[in-house]
Amino acid sequence: MITKSSKINKDDATLSDGERLFMQLAAFYTTPQTEYPVERAKLFGFDCLRINGKVFAKLHNRHLVMKLPVNRIMALIDSGAVSAYEHRGRVLKEWAVIEMGSDIIALAEEARDFSEN
Repeated sequence: MITKSSKINKDDATLSDGERLFMQLAAFYTTPQTEYPVERAKLFGFDCLRINGKVFAKLHNRHLVMKLPVNRIMALIDSGAVSAYEHRGRVLKEWAVIEMGSDIIALAEEARDFSEN
């Protein structure tokens, strides 16, 4: 179950890769087979996905960013699936920018599990 609060138009040709990836995630969590209480909301003006009030994926400056364990992020950086997430000049260790071509559903499920616990 997911609530909608975004004004992103999926047909907009100016969408960034991150916005397209975020929309794929939002669509995944709206399907009937998804049993998790995922909520789509705004965080400081940016679209995000939350479970039990905890953000596990968000859009920031048109990039899809997810919260994962530090060791998992380091492995994903080495593989090229993600890049480090820097906010206000500081690298946030438990957050990563998801690159196109990554298995975003699998990563989102990891992020959801990590944030839920």
